Amino acid sequence: MRRSILPPAKIGIIGGGQLGQMMALSAIEMGYRVAVLDPDPVCPCACLAQPFIKAEYTDVVALAQLVEQCDIVTYEFENADSALIDGFNRNGKIPQGALALTLSQHRLKEKAFAEFLEIPCPKYWSVLSQKDLLKLNDFPLIIKSCRYGYDGKHQFILRTKEELLALKLEFPGEYIAEKLITFEKEISVVAACFKDGISLFEPFENVHVNGILSSSRHPAMISSQLQRQALETTEKIAHALDYIGVLAVEYFVSSEGLLFNEMAPRPHNSAHGTIEGCTFSQFDLHILAITGSPLVQSRRSSMTMMINILGQDLDLALKKFSLCDPNETHLHLYGKKEARENRKVGHVTLCAATLSDLQKDLNDWRNNS
Repeated sequence: MRRSILPPAKIGIIGGGQLGQMMALSAIEMGYRVAVLDPDPVCPCACLAQPFIKAEYTDVVALAQLVEQCDIVTYEFENADSALIDGFNRNGKIPQGALALTLSQHRLKEKAFAEFLEIPCPKYWSVLSQKDLLKLNDFPLIIKSCRYGYDGKHQFILRTKEELLALKLEFPGEYIAEKLITFEKEISVVAACFKDGISLFEPFENVHVNGILSSSRHPAMISSQLQRQALETTEKIAHALDYIGVLAVEYFVSSEGLLFNEMAPRPHNSAHGTIEGCTFSQFDLHILAITGSPLVQSRRSSMTMMINILGQDLDLALKKFSLCDPNETHLHLYGKKEARENRKVGHVTLCAATLSDLQKDLNDWRNNS
């Protein structure tokens, strides 16, 4: 069994975005030091790093430097190079491993993995050529690139054959076409996988706008039966991956039942409300899990609504925040150098003891201007 790594050990983070920043803040609060590798010298995590390594994620020399000077290494996003992660994972030094990363960064592999575990998915087709594209006729469809698509990027909704014929995809290239389903809710389950067990947060209920997560309520308003199914399915996925750290899985709640959408081997945007709403946040649990702590079970202390702030909405969000109850409204800004359109620059979390109080806080937030 892998030994526990205690403070003041150094944790290396591949990726310096807001997820890396919140990982680092949890780690530093526990007494760890952090080193960060990222190509952007003013990324959100840069000011917390000791040291900061400015390099591309495929830079073998820089990755070797990070791994060599750190006691344990983690990654904060799924576009890290899985082959390099696997190569540097000697003696479990990168506990998340490469399998979950390899699967999650390719949508066809991800769906095939879910089907292998007998987890229902929306109907889908592989699109590897123009011929594959022209065969599609089960509309409406959504076509996504197999790699590098997030926050609605490289995704196309097609409702007719005419729209399909007008679509220009680049081949050779790998895409997945999915039947566009009508769903009641989108939910996610976030699991923290320890060496001796799995800690599960109650499901989060998510709303997306233009492919970008807009808000997440915790806990999701779903039946106890559906909640149990979502938790058990996520645990099944985590066990199959032999994974250590925080893992998120997204599902559709539809007339066909619970359908697998995608997974992310890292802390997840939907679970940011755990920072104020739970005894241990998802970032706390991630750091505890990768450093070899025995199983820790987080408990929810309040209901939360997490609202993402995009670049174009920053000024209005700051004005709204100034009018809210500071005891129930928590602002997180990521320190990004510019507020770019449709890029996440922060989030607000509303906390309340009851659903009616949470709804009141949400109404106040929406009505403030």
